[in-house]
Amino acid sequence: MKVLHIIIYIGLIILVNFASSCENKDQSTPIDNPKIESVILSGIKQKADLVTTEITVRKLAIYDSSKHERFQLTNPATWKYGERKCIIPVEVTIKYGYDLRDISMDDVKLNDDSTAVVILLPKPKIIDSGYNAKVGETEIVKMSSGLRDKISHEEVDELTQKAYRSVLEQDMEKLADSDIQNNAKTLFASIVKSLDLKNIDVMVCNKEDWK
Repeated sequence: MKVLHIIIYIGLIILVNFASSCENKDQSTPIDNPKIESVILSGIKQKADLVTTEITVRKLAIYDSSKHERFQLTNPATWKYGERKCIIPVEVTIKYGYDLRDISMDDVKLNDDSTAVVILLPKPKIIDSGYNAKVGETEIVKMSSGLRDKISHEEVDELTQKAYRSVLEQDMEKLADSDIQNNAKTLFASIVKSLDLKNIDVMVCNKEDWK
């Protein structure tokens, strides 16, 4: 009987230890898999900093002393000769787009069945810009009559800079049209595909338009 009691006792110990082991396994913290939104955001931030569309704006800057030295951008067809005039072609190049460092987790929205992701875009802005500082003399039209001084190189430079600043004050969103948003969608779709996230449609939306 003693042998039987010992065997039963050992068996109970093994059973208790097994149950305790199972209980500990159940209570262990599961390994968290990263959320798809987090994976997508991480992929975007690793592979790109900016999404830009290059815009080229060409204007004619005109100086006309008969209009009280006032600077303006105008159509040359409306130009009337006066005492002292200068017309300069100005070409401004603008890189306009999104700084992806402004995107956060709250801006990545996955639908319920994980078949589509909407990325909310920050307000676009000018990333970089410049203008043709060196304009050929043959491209500039100058005229001074009577005793008025000729248009100087310094005045040409000043007029060009004014034209440049005037262009930057325009509404870039209208100039870029839908190109900038389409470029963002193409980039994000490529990044999502490279992350092995299959069958997920990528959509973009301006943050301010999201409801």
